[in-house]
Amino acid sequence: MKSPERIDKILQRIVKNMALEEKIKDYIIIEKWPQIVGERIARHTRATSMDTDNLYVSVDNPVWKAQLFLMKDRILKKINDLGFNLKDIKFKIG
Repeated sequence: MKSPERIDKILQRIVKNMALEEKIKDYIIIEKWPQIVGERIARHTRATSMDTDNLYVSVDNPVWKAQLFLMKDRILKKINDLGFNLKDIKFKIG
């Protein structure tokens, strides 16, 4: 009789077979957005979604959108230093 398989091994196989690794990575950036940008910026923004190259962020007013545009390179570097390969951050009012 075959011994039972460990749940962590089963989950790893499922994640790989369903190609969920990229979606999980996307979720990590969205979840960690407040830690990446800091509490002050996080109060005015929310990372909402991602595609292959871009992170989409809602900003609560045009002044913050302009400020974040100036900080975009620094924020991208922090994200990519975590092991990601984003090309751009798209800020939108909303």
